Amino acid sequence: VSGALSLSTGSSTSGDSGDVSVVSGSSASGSGGDIVISVGSGDGVGGSTSITAGASSAADGGDASMVAGSSSSGSGGALSLESGMGSTSGGALSVTGGVGTSSLGGSIALTSGSGTDTSSGSVTVSTANAGTAGVSGALSLSTGSSTSGDSGDVSVVSGSSASGSGGDIVISVGSGDGVGGSTSITAGASSAADGGDASMVAGSSSSGSGGALSLESGMGSTSGGALSVTGGVGTSSLGGSIALTSGSGTDTSSGSVTVSTANAGTAGVSGALSL
Repeated sequence: VSGALSLSTGSSTSGDSGDVSVVSGSSASGSGGDIVISVGSGDGVGGSTSITAGASSAADGGDASMVAGSSSSGSGGALSLESGMGSTSGGALSVTGGVGTSSLGGSIALTSGSGTDTSSGSVTVSTANAGTAGVSGALSLSTGSSTSGDSGDVSVVSGSSASGSGGDIVISVGSGDGVGGSTSITAGASSAADGGDASMVAGSSSSGSGGALSLESGMGSTSGGALSVTGGVGTSSLGGSIALTSGSGTDTSSGSVTVSTANAGTAGVSGALSL
Protein backbone atom coordinates (compact mmCIF):
# COMPACT_ATOMS: atom_id res chain seq x y z
CA VAL A 1 0.00 0.00 0.00
CA SER A 2 1.10 3.60 -0.47
CA GLY A 3 2.34 5.48 2.54
CA ALA A 4 -0.06 7.37 4.79
CA LEU A 5 0.16 11.13 5.20
CA SER A 6 -0.76 12.69 8.53
CA LEU A 7 -0.97 16.40 9.34
CA SER A 8 -1.67 17.07 13.01
CA THR A 9 -0.82 19.31 15.94
CA GLY A 10 0.07 18.13 19.40
CA SER A 11 -2.36 17.58 22.25
CA SER A 12 -2.51 19.70 25.41
CA THR A 13 -3.34 18.84 29.03
CA SER A 14 -4.16 22.36 30.32
CA GLY A 15 -4.64 24.74 27.38
CA ASP A 16 -5.93 24.82 23.84
CA SER A 17 -4.40 22.45 21.34
CA GLY A 18 -2.75 23.87 18.23
CA ASP A 19 -4.72 24.91 15.17
CA VAL A 20 -4.27 23.41 11.71
CA SER A 21 -4.51 25.94 8.90
CA VAL A 22 -4.46 25.19 5.15
CA VAL A 23 -4.70 28.48 3.27
CA SER A 24 -4.03 29.34 -0.36
CA GLY A 25 -2.49 32.67 -1.19
CA SER A 26 -4.39 35.76 -2.27
CA SER A 27 -3.75 37.59 -5.55
CA ALA A 28 -3.85 41.32 -6.31
CA SER A 29 -4.63 40.89 -10.03
CA GLY A 30 -5.46 37.22 -10.62
CA SER A 31 -7.47 34.38 -9.12
CA GLY A 32 -6.95 33.07 -5.62
CA GLY A 33 -5.36 29.66 -5.40
CA ASP A 34 -7.56 26.57 -5.24
CA ILE A 35 -7.56 24.01 -2.42
CA VAL A 36 -8.32 20.46 -3.57
CA ILE A 37 -9.06 17.56 -1.23
CA SER A 38 -9.43 14.42 -3.32
CA VAL A 39 -9.51 10.73 -2.44
CA GLY A 40 -7.69 8.35 -4.76
CA SER A 41 -9.63 5.86 -6.91
CA GLY A 42 -9.26 2.08 -6.93
CA ASP A 43 -11.03 -1.16 -7.77
CA GLY A 44 -12.12 -1.73 -4.15
CA VAL A 45 -14.42 0.42 -2.05
CA GLY A 46 -13.85 4.09 -2.75
CA GLY A 47 -12.09 6.02 -0.03
CA SER A 48 -14.22 8.21 2.21
CA THR A 49 -13.81 11.88 3.11
CA SER A 50 -14.77 13.07 6.57
CA ILE A 51 -14.75 16.57 8.09
CA THR A 52 -15.78 16.45 11.75
CA ALA A 53 -15.80 19.25 14.31
CA GLY A 54 -14.42 18.53 17.75
CA ALA A 55 -16.49 17.06 20.57
CA SER A 56 -16.52 18.49 24.09
CA SER A 57 -17.23 16.95 27.50
CA ALA A 58 -17.80 20.28 29.31
CA ALA A 59 -18.87 22.87 26.72
CA ASP A 60 -20.54 23.11 23.31
CA GLY A 61 -19.26 21.01 20.46
CA GLY A 62 -17.30 22.75 17.76
CA ASP A 63 -19.07 24.25 14.76
CA ALA A 64 -18.53 22.95 11.24
CA SER A 65 -18.90 25.46 8.43
CA MET A 66 -18.66 25.28 4.64
CA VAL A 67 -19.13 28.68 2.99
CA ALA A 68 -18.69 29.65 -0.66
CA GLY A 69 -16.73 32.78 -1.44
CA SER A 70 -18.27 36.24 -1.58
CA SER A 71 -17.66 38.85 -4.27
CA SER A 72 -17.78 42.64 -4.14
CA SER A 73 -18.27 43.01 -7.92
CA GLY A 74 -19.79 39.75 -9.22
CA SER A 75 -21.88 36.81 -8.14
CA GLY A 76 -21.12 34.89 -4.97
CA GLY A 77 -19.66 31.43 -5.35
CA ALA A 78 -21.98 28.43 -5.61
CA LEU A 79 -22.05 25.71 -2.95
CA SER A 80 -22.78 22.17 -4.11
CA LEU A 81 -23.50 19.05 -2.02
CA GLU A 82 -23.87 16.02 -4.27
CA SER A 83 -23.72 12.30 -3.60
CA GLY A 84 -21.93 9.95 -5.96
CA MET A 85 -23.27 8.28 -9.08
CA GLY A 86 -23.47 4.48 -9.05
CA SER A 87 -24.01 1.74 -11.60
CA THR A 88 -26.77 0.36 -9.32
CA SER A 89 -28.14 2.98 -6.93
CA GLY A 90 -26.90 6.53 -6.56
CA GLY A 91 -25.46 7.53 -3.21
CA ALA A 92 -27.86 8.89 -0.60
CA LEU A 93 -27.62 12.46 0.68
CA SER A 94 -28.61 13.00 4.31
CA VAL A 95 -28.93 16.29 6.19
CA THR A 96 -29.83 15.63 9.85
CA GLY A 97 -29.93 17.89 12.87
CA GLY A 98 -28.08 16.74 15.96
CA VAL A 99 -29.72 14.86 18.82
CA GLY A 100 -30.34 16.85 22.02
CA THR A 101 -30.42 14.76 25.21
CA SER A 102 -31.89 17.19 27.76
CA SER A 103 -33.06 19.97 25.43
CA LEU A 104 -34.15 20.50 21.84
CA GLY A 105 -32.76 18.63 18.90
CA GLY A 106 -30.85 20.64 16.33
CA SER A 107 -33.00 22.55 13.86
CA ILE A 108 -32.54 22.66 10.06
CA ALA A 109 -33.03 25.90 8.11
CA LEU A 110 -33.16 25.92 4.31
CA THR A 111 -33.37 29.57 3.30
CA SER A 112 -32.61 31.27 0.00
CA GLY A 113 -30.48 34.39 -0.15
CA SER A 114 -31.99 37.85 -0.01
CA GLY A 115 -31.62 40.34 -2.84
CA THR A 116 -30.88 43.77 -1.43
CA ASP A 117 -32.04 45.61 -4.56
CA THR A 118 -33.94 42.87 -6.41
CA SER A 119 -35.68 39.54 -5.76
CA SER A 120 -34.74 36.89 -3.20
CA GLY A 121 -33.57 33.52 -4.46
CA SER A 122 -35.97 30.64 -5.00
CA VAL A 123 -36.01 27.31 -3.14
CA THR A 124 -36.82 24.15 -5.10
CA VAL A 125 -37.38 20.76 -3.48
CA SER A 126 -38.14 18.08 -6.07
CA THR A 127 -37.42 14.50 -7.05
CA ALA A 128 -35.79 13.69 -10.37
CA ASN A 129 -37.67 12.50 -13.44
CA ALA A 130 -38.04 8.73 -13.75
CA GLY A 131 -35.99 6.66 -16.15
CA THR A 132 -37.47 4.66 -19.00
CA ALA A 133 -38.58 1.74 -16.78
CA GLY A 134 -39.28 3.29 -13.38
CA VAL A 135 -41.37 5.78 -11.46
CA SER A 136 -40.38 9.18 -10.18
CA GLY A 137 -39.36 9.37 -6.52
CA ALA A 138 -41.88 10.22 -3.81
CA LEU A 139 -41.73 13.50 -1.90
CA SER A 140 -42.71 13.48 1.77
CA LEU A 141 -43.13 16.46 4.09
CA SER A 142 -43.97 15.47 7.65
CA THR A 143 -43.27 16.26 11.29
CA GLY A 144 -42.31 13.74 13.93
CA SER A 145 -44.72 11.99 16.28
CA SER A 146 -44.87 12.62 20.04
CA THR A 147 -45.68 10.33 22.99
CA SER A 148 -46.47 12.99 25.65
CA GLY A 149 -46.92 16.39 23.98
CA ASP A 150 -48.24 17.92 20.81
CA SER A 151 -46.75 16.81 17.53
CA GLY A 152 -45.12 19.42 15.31
CA ASP A 153 -47.14 21.66 13.02
CA VAL A 154 -46.73 21.78 9.24
CA SER A 155 -47.00 25.28 7.83
CA VAL A 156 -47.06 26.20 4.12
CA VAL A 157 -47.34 29.98 3.88
CA SER A 158 -46.68 32.35 1.00
CA GLY A 159 -45.26 35.76 1.77
CA SER A 160 -47.26 38.96 2.09
CA SER A 161 -46.65 42.02 -0.08
CA ALA A 162 -46.88 45.70 0.85
CA SER A 163 -47.56 46.92 -2.70
CA GLY A 164 -48.24 43.85 -4.87
CA SER A 165 -50.18 40.61 -4.78
CA GLY A 166 -49.67 37.91 -2.17
CA GLY A 167 -47.96 34.77 -3.42
CA ASP A 168 -50.09 31.89 -4.67
CA ILE A 169 -50.07 28.38 -3.19
CA VAL A 170 -50.72 25.65 -5.76
CA ILE A 171 -51.38 22.01 -4.90
CA SER A 172 -51.71 20.09 -8.15
CA VAL A 173 -51.66 16.37 -8.97
CA GLY A 174 -49.84 15.30 -12.12
CA SER A 175 -51.72 13.93 -15.11
CA GLY A 176 -51.23 10.52 -16.71
CA ASP A 177 -52.91 7.85 -18.83
CA GLY A 178 -53.88 5.76 -15.79
CA VAL A 179 -56.20 6.70 -12.97
CA GLY A 180 -55.72 10.34 -12.03
CA GLY A 181 -53.98 10.95 -8.73
CA SER A 182 -56.18 11.91 -5.79
CA THR A 183 -55.88 14.86 -3.42
CA SER A 184 -56.86 14.44 0.22
CA ILE A 185 -56.91 16.98 3.05
CA THR A 186 -57.95 15.31 6.30
CA ALA A 187 -58.01 16.77 9.82
CA GLY A 188 -56.59 14.66 12.62
CA ALA A 189 -58.64 12.13 14.55
CA SER A 190 -58.64 11.96 18.37
CA SER A 191 -59.34 9.11 20.79
CA ALA A 192 -59.97 11.35 23.84
CA ALA A 193 -61.09 14.79 22.56
CA ASP A 194 -62.76 16.39 19.56
CA GLY A 195 -61.43 15.69 16.11
CA GLY A 196 -59.51 18.46 14.39
CA ASP A 197 -61.40 21.03 12.33
CA ALA A 198 -60.89 21.38 8.58
CA SER A 199 -61.36 24.83 7.12
CA MET A 200 -61.13 26.30 3.62
CA VAL A 201 -61.69 30.07 3.58
CA ALA A 202 -61.25 32.51 0.71
CA GLY A 203 -59.34 35.71 1.37
CA SER A 204 -60.95 38.87 2.66
CA SER A 205 -60.39 42.39 1.31
CA SER A 206 -60.59 45.77 3.02
CA SER A 207 -61.05 47.69 -0.26
CA GLY A 208 -62.49 45.25 -2.84
CA SER A 209 -64.54 42.08 -3.09
CA GLY A 210 -63.75 39.03 -1.01
CA GLY A 211 -62.20 36.08 -2.80
CA ALA A 212 -64.48 33.43 -4.31
CA LEU A 213 -64.52 29.83 -3.05
CA SER A 214 -65.16 27.11 -5.61
CA LEU A 215 -65.74 23.39 -5.08
CA GLU A 216 -66.02 21.58 -8.41
CA SER A 217 -65.74 17.93 -9.38
CA GLY A 218 -63.89 16.86 -12.50
CA MET A 219 -65.20 16.62 -16.05
CA GLY A 220 -65.29 13.15 -17.63
CA SER A 221 -65.77 11.73 -21.11
CA THR A 222 -68.47 9.43 -19.63
CA SER A 223 -69.87 10.76 -16.35
CA GLY A 224 -68.72 13.86 -14.53
CA GLY A 225 -67.32 13.40 -11.05
CA ALA A 226 -69.77 13.48 -8.15
CA LEU A 227 -69.67 16.18 -5.47
CA SER A 228 -70.69 15.10 -1.99
CA VAL A 229 -71.13 17.25 1.13
CA THR A 230 -72.03 15.08 4.11
CA GLY A 231 -72.20 15.81 7.83
CA GLY A 232 -70.32 13.47 10.12
CA VAL A 233 -71.94 10.55 11.92
CA GLY A 234 -72.52 11.01 15.69
CA THR A 235 -72.56 7.80 17.74
CA SER A 236 -74.00 8.95 21.09
CA SER A 237 -75.21 12.43 20.11
CA LEU A 238 -76.35 14.38 17.06
CA GLY A 239 -74.94 13.91 13.60
CA GLY A 240 -73.07 16.82 12.09
CA SER A 241 -75.26 19.57 10.67
CA ILE A 242 -74.87 21.29 7.29
CA ALA A 243 -75.45 25.04 6.91
CA LEU A 244 -75.60 26.70 3.49
CA THR A 245 -75.88 30.43 4.15
CA SER A 246 -75.21 33.38 1.88
CA GLY A 247 -73.16 36.31 3.07
CA SER A 248 -74.76 39.38 4.61
CA GLY A 249 -74.39 42.81 3.05
CA THR A 250 -73.72 45.38 5.78
CA ASP A 251 -74.95 48.35 3.68
CA THR A 252 -76.79 46.55 0.84
CA SER A 253 -78.45 43.20 0.10
CA SER A 254 -77.40 39.79 1.30
CA GLY A 255 -76.17 37.23 -1.23
CA SER A 256 -78.53 34.79 -2.95
CA VAL A 257 -78.53 30.98 -2.64
CA THR A 258 -79.17 28.93 -5.77
CA VAL A 259 -79.63 25.15 -5.79
CA SER A 260 -80.30 23.82 -9.28
CA THR A 261 -79.44 21.02 -11.70
CA ALA A 262 -77.77 21.79 -15.02
CA ASN A 263 -79.56 21.97 -18.33
CA ALA A 264 -79.90 18.67 -20.21
CA GLY A 265 -77.80 17.80 -23.24
CA THR A 266 -79.22 17.14 -26.71
CA ALA A 267 -80.17 13.52 -25.92
CA GLY A 268 -80.93 13.53 -22.17
CA VAL A 269 -83.02 15.02 -19.43
CA SER A 270 -82.03 17.50 -16.78
CA GLY A 271 -81.07 16.07 -13.40
CA ALA A 272 -83.67 15.66 -10.68
CA LEU A 273 -83.68 17.80 -7.54
CA SER A 274 -84.77 16.21 -4.28
CA LEU A 275 -85.42 18.15 -1.07
